[in-house]
Amino acid sequence: MRTRTALIIIGRYKEEWQTLSSEQKSSFIERVGRTLSTLELTPIIGYRLTATPGAFIEVWEAEDARAIDRAIKNLQAWGYSHYVDARWMMGERVVNES
Repeated sequence: MRTRTALIIIGRYKEEWQTLSSEQKSSFIERVGRTLSTLELTPIIGYRLTATPGAFIEVWEAEDARAIDRAIKNLQAWGYSHYVDARWMMGERVVNES
């Protein structure tokens, strides 16, 4: 057995998000995906939280916590928090290899 480590992002778009065009918003979301994928994180789930407009939850998995740390630092370095108020959490699960 081995473990997978998760980056759990619970976020809410800030008012600055509303100043972006649809194209800029799409580009931002694509950049997040590219950044995390390049750092070897795999998207697991993503939901808009309909009871709280502008809120979402995403779960990305990696082989270890170091990849999660690199991902958070990379997102912060290019200004992710300018548009998103995010809570970063880490979790892990056991993966049964058959």
